[in-house]
Amino acid sequence: MRKEARNNKDSTFMSPRTLLAILRLSTALARLRLADVVDKDDINEAMRLMEMSRDSLVHHAESTGRIQTVTDKIFALIRDMASELGGKTVKMADAVERRGSRGFRPNQIEEAIEEYEELNVWQVNQARTKITFV
Repeated sequence: MRKEARNNKDSTFMSPRTLLAILRLSTALARLRLADVVDKDDINEAMRLMEMSRDSLVHHAESTGRIQTVTDKIFALIRDMASELGGKTVKMADAVERRGSRGFRPNQIEEAIEEYEELNVWQVNQARTKITFV
């Protein structure tokens, strides 16, 4: 029965260790918000993080991962630009320019920048001229 549960993708089996990890992640997310209470959003984000962690392990093992969204592709583009430059900062104009050469629409890059800024992966200065990885 346990083997079936492990092999079944639709299964909702969670080990005590997984539950503890979700509890700790959701508590940490609440602390990041400077809240004393864990919200359902914190739990959902913790579960999403656990799922993405699991997917990344499967991706390395199978070399075929989940389909990347446009936002994921734009993030990878900007991340690669930062590593090419050998720093943590990318000029917004360079990102927009490269976006055009890759076929992304202007609103897609804005959505991606805002999404990852909300996730605190990077910060955009007030003039919106530089993206700095945290």
